[in-house]
Amino acid sequence: MRRPLTDICVIAALILAGCGDKTSVASAPEAPALATKTDTPPADTRPIVVMLGDSLTAGYQLAANEALPAAIQRDLDTAGVKAKIVNAGVSGDTTADGLNRFDFSVTALHPALVVIALGANDFLDSFPPETPRKNLAAILDKAKTDNIPAALLGVSLPKGAGAADNREAEYAAIYPSLAKEYGVPYYPDMLGAIAGKPQLIQKDGVHPTAEGVEAMASAISGFIAPLVPRSE
Repeated sequence: MRRPLTDICVIAALILAGCGDKTSVASAPEAPALATKTDTPPADTRPIVVMLGDSLTAGYQLAANEALPAAIQRDLDTAGVKAKIVNAGVSGDTTADGLNRFDFSVTALHPALVVIALGANDFLDSFPPETPRKNLAAILDKAKTDNIPAALLGVSLPKGAGAADNREAEYAAIYPSLAKEYGVPYYPDMLGAIAGKPQLIQKDGVHPTAEGVEAMASAISGFIAPLVPRSE
């Protein structure tokens, strides 16, 4: 027996209503949001100052931010001196090692200044004074050839750190002699601020503690500051 047309329409309507979302067409996925363009950070135009040294520069047994270059960086920042201090210290390096890596540790960075702090390991290794003098002179020659202004940090080791002979005085005399010969600025003794202060020296009797580094930096940063070219 046939159902009335009105009943068929009602049944069809109920079926469609019962299906609900299952019969609806899925909406198109939203397009991903476009990435927000970020501003490019300004280029660092500060003059580069490379500190070429050994463990006294590298920060023996200290965190990276406790090493001498980092401490000097903070002092210069506080003083408003625009400079980027690069730590090119390698523990154990002699003057010969510093000379051998000068091209990639210094020249490759195109610095405005190189601060040379080498010679302590030559002393501890009992090299005759003529050896570090020759190597330091060669480093200064390379700096001159590469048009890199240079400065010297003298090194006078604490008493008892080496042989009890006249080598300490002979080593100390190397730096002012070379500074005069090459016409470069010279700081007499990078360890002077901690000399005679065992509380600022590590148990090995040579390397500064973090507090010792801060004391050294306070003095050396004043030496470096006027040597940094003023950037625009």
